[in-house]
Amino acid sequence: MTANKMLTRFLRLLALPIIVILLIFNLRRLVLTLAIFFAPRRRVGATTNPELPTVLILVPCRDEDQVLEGLGRALAQLDYPREKFQIVCVDDGSRDGTLAIMRRLERECENFHTLSMLASVGKARALNAALAQFSFGEMIYIFDADHRPQPNAVRVAMGYFCDAAVAGVTGRTIPSNALASPSAYYTTIESFVNQMITMRAKDRLDLAPAMLGSNCAYRRRALEKCGGFPPGAFLEDSELTMRLCRAGYRLRFAEDSIAYQQVPQTASGYLRQHARWGRGFNDIARNHALALVRQKNVNPFLRVELLMFALGYLDRLALLGAGMFSALSMLFPRVVRFPRAILYVALLTPFAQIIALLIEQRAPASMWLRVPFVPLFFALDIFAALRAMFDSVLNRARVWTTTERVRDGE
Repeated sequence: MTANKMLTRFLRLLALPIIVILLIFNLRRLVLTLAIFFAPRRRVGATTNPELPTVLILVPCRDEDQVLEGLGRALAQLDYPREKFQIVCVDDGSRDGTLAIMRRLERECENFHTLSMLASVGKARALNAALAQFSFGEMIYIFDADHRPQPNAVRVAMGYFCDAAVAGVTGRTIPSNALASPSAYYTTIESFVNQMITMRAKDRLDLAPAMLGSNCAYRRRALEKCGGFPPGAFLEDSELTMRLCRAGYRLRFAEDSIAYQQVPQTASGYLRQHARWGRGFNDIARNHALALVRQKNVNPFLRVELLMFALGYLDRLALLGAGMFSALSMLFPRVVRFPRAILYVALLTPFAQIIALLIEQRAPASMWLRVPFVPLFFALDIFAALRAMFDSVLNRARVWTTTERVRDGE
């Protein structure tokens, strides 16, 4: 056998997992996209029930003086019985005016409380400290400081807990600065597809839509049974998604429980956020992937979906590999043979999802006009996944980075 033939066979074997990964992930995209058009919505309980559960609203903050006051005003407008909810703002060692704003809100609102950490302990530990100190609340609701919930957000989310097996509910978050920059626009499109295709379809198919980090609620008993918020996790919400599902609980996506939020407006802010998320998903894959394969008491379809969720950024790396193989096959066609149609499908499928969703949601012209930004930032998205993989493999220092914020009113 000639050296060229041996190299060709070796490269084919190397390309095979890339082809399989891309085919599986794109088949998943197709199934989920079809589900939003054809799968019916699942049952939601009444939100006018006088026996609404008690709710402890937790707001973890670190250096959030630019946006915290706006959240305080939004929470004051919640349409929920005042005797049935309490708000606890947790200051995670802020070095700005965050704690002073919390103290003022505490004086102004009777059901508002402040818990201050002497030094920064991270979001998860700060939330666990609040859980330990405040026993009020059958349900635990989380808001980040930059979120602005609609008045009915909490009440609507509680309707999804009518099924006792439901342990977590995530509401919809809508970027408030979607048109501020190309980066903000792409992040908005990404969030739009994730929530209104992936999570909405998974909710309709009962495939455990992921918990998000804010505008989300947990059944306290289930949360405590699964160990509370996982300290040290870059993605404590996704880690809890896996823990709750593996423990037999169900999750829901409340598309009608809406809060507005800020998204990064610069490319560097986007890159920092997504590299952190990518490393978080790498942690989740390491913690749960093999255990999921062996866990037989989970519905097989749910197990496959959870496994793909845990490997969430793998398709971006596979896409990068497909691009490299396609380029080599054009330069050295006698040695490298790669089905470039796989690459084209993998590139066009996410784009088709975006177009389908913009049509289905009747998006305004301002959203359509910015679609050309998508390919540029999709490349940055792939770079973030590659950087996260290198950080994980090299076990680089785990540095928590804040999400980029803009002061209210700017």
